Amino acid sequence: MLLKSLLPFVITTRSNCYRSSITRFSRDIYSRLYPNYLVLPDGSTIRIRYSEPRHLIKLPVDIASLSDKERKTRLLRRSATQKEKMEFTLDTDYDPSAYLNKQTK
Repeated sequence: MLLKSLLPFVITTRSNCYRSSITRFSRDIYSRLYPNYLVLPDGSTIRIRYSEPRHLIKLPVDIASLSDKERKTRLLRRSATQKEKMEFTLDTDYDPSAYLNKQTK
């Protein structure tokens, strides 16, 4: 009796092979470890096992430990670059008689 009264409130989700072929499972915690590459600030890579399936994991570079020249080049790369505006002029001199010899009848 009690079980019959609780059945409408129990929500069941069916997970079968067809569901995973249409969408991906959204998980907060992955049950296995995936092979990934960890890129250190000096550019070397290490193969690690990580809980999320990513290809590369890049560690940030400490800007305070860089030399002045390297710091300036990294900060310039971060700033937005402005595109050069191309200016062009339209030639409005049109002479139709120059094309009369190309016309065939």
